[in-house]
Amino acid sequence: MTRGRGRPTVAVFDEATRARFLDEVAGGKYLGEAAQAVGIDRRLPNYHAGRDAQFARALEDAKARGKKARDEEKDHGEYRYNILGCRCPRCTAAASTARTGRRHAADTPAAEEEAPPVAAVPAIQEPAASSSPTPFSLRGLPSSPGRAAA
Repeated sequence: MTRGRGRPTVAVFDEATRARFLDEVAGGKYLGEAAQAVGIDRRLPNYHAGRDAQFARALEDAKARGKKARDEEKDHGEYRYNILGCRCPRCTAAASTARTGRRHAADTPAAEEEAPPVAAVPAIQEPAASSSPTPFSLRGLPSSPGRAAA
C-alpha cells in the first residue's frame, strides 16, 4: 500500500534496520558501506541522527567501536607502533629495525651518491629586428569621436 504518489507506507529506517546498520558500523564498516549493506541511502542515518538524540549517541558509539575494529585488523609493525601506539613486542621490534635502517642509510658517505650533472641552459637569442611597422599606431587615431587628432 502506498501513501501519495508511490511512497511506501512501511518505515524505511525502522528499529530493526537501525540495529542492523549499527551492527555493521560497529563491525568496522564505514557509514556508506554499512548503509549499502543494509539497503538504505547513505544520508539517511545522518538525517535520523540529527533528529533523534538517542540514535545519535548509539551511532557515535558504533563509530568508535568500528574504528577500533579497523585498527585491530592492521598488521603489527612500524605503522601500528607510531600511529596507533601499539607497544607489543612485534610492533616495538619492527619500529626499532626500521629506525636503525634509516639511521644507517643517513650515515653512508655522500661520495657514493654523486649528483647528476647539471644541463647547460641554452642562451636566449634576441629576435631579429623586423622592418615591418608596429601592428598598429596610436598616432593616427582620433582621441575621441568628435575631435580631430592633434
